[in-house]
Amino acid sequence: MINEILNLQIITTAGMSIQESEYLIKQLECAELAKSAFAEGKLSLLDYCDILQLCEVNVDEYLTQIETNLNAAGIL
Repeated sequence: MINEILNLQIITTAGMSIQESEYLIKQLECAELAKSAFAEGKLSLLDYCDILQLCEVNVDEYLTQIETNLNAAGIL
C-alpha cells in the first residue's frame, strides 16, 4: 500500500527528444530509489524530500498528492 500512496510518475509531452526522455527516466529512477529507502525507514522525510527536490520533483504538489492518497486509503 505504501507504494501506491507514495506513487511517482513521469509526465511526458508530445515531441520530447530521446535525451529529454532519458533524463526524465534517470530522475524517476533516482526518486524511486529514495522512495524505497524512505519506505524502509532508511531516510527521514526531510532527506527524502531533499532528494526529490534534487530530482526536480515539485515537492509541494507531491506532498499534496500524498495527502490525497492517504485520504483515499482511509488513513487520514
